[in-house]
Amino acid sequence: MATGAADRGRDGRDETLLLADVAQRYYFADQTQEQIARSIGVSRSNVSRMLKEARRLGLVEIRIHHPLAVEPELQAALRERFGLRECLVLAPADSADATPSAERLGALAARFLADRIGDGATVGVGWGSTVYHVVTSGHLRKRSGASVVQMMGSVGGATPDIDGAQVAGRLGRALGAKVWYLHAPMVVAEPAVRSGLLRDQHIRRTLEMARRASILLVSVGAVTQASGLYRAGYLNDADLEFIQAQGAVGDICGSYFRQDGSPCSLELEERTIAVPAGVMREADLRVGVGLGSAKALPSLGAVRAGLVNVLIIDGEAAREMLRIADSEAVAETAGARIA
Repeated sequence: MATGAADRGRDGRDETLLLADVAQRYYFADQTQEQIARSIGVSRSNVSRMLKEARRLGLVEIRIHHPLAVEPELQAALRERFGLRECLVLAPADSADATPSAERLGALAARFLADRIGDGATVGVGWGSTVYHVVTSGHLRKRSGASVVQMMGSVGGATPDIDGAQVAGRLGRALGAKVWYLHAPMVVAEPAVRSGLLRDQHIRRTLEMARRASILLVSVGAVTQASGLYRAGYLNDADLEFIQAQGAVGDICGSYFRQDGSPCSLELEERTIAVPAGVMREADLRVGVGLGSAKALPSLGAVRAGLVNVLIIDGEAAREMLRIADSEAVAETAGARIA
């Protein structure tokens, strides 16, 4: 009986070796299943079965280094914690991938949108560096009867990522869509100038068209020197300090909000030409994009403000959002105990 047991053990080892040999020929030597079958004297269907068995036994481990890999656990945590409709969290790049993170995040967002923008859709678009990478990624597809609405006034100049007209135009070309331009500066000198421009029929028509948008693509802006408004020259360091002192943590299309999502009314908004927050909230799919831990706090405020219900961010931003929320919960519990 001992000999029989040894024979069975040897047979098992031989079977394992055969499976490993077949897998090595197929995955490393690039032999076809037909070539392997002729070599070992079995049918092609047997080779297919053996490859499946090799994977089942763990003799073969398949790893896919996807350039746009995501972090499912972080996505699920953000969706549950903040009531998001959908969330994508870009995973760190493979060490061999030299593609900038902003381009990878733009491609991830574009692929998401490509599956959701249908024929006849109206898409409202803001501006910002990440939005620019979305619209220039090459992953969007032509849609029949689609429209694009510029949601923020133009900056002009040689910085395409913060020029509303350039971003809207690029998105329009990518979708094969008609573009409704907002032919006005983003910020004007006086509220009276804004009031006059809003009476212009072309500007009024574009803002009215924005109410039909079912999808928004916006960048979540931080109140820092990286802000598009700061880079465009509309804000200086003193302005940033003042806005921060009012409790604002971020903006979307010039509408500022606090950490808890409450609006932060500023005199600046009386001189800003953009789609108002109330109109943005009417869109069914409100996609906010952001990269890096500096976008965590503004993203949190944007979600709570109802300006965003889909987040597409990277792992740094996602983990920082959860850390901030955990800190808030600890502070709230401590406050309740004191009370």
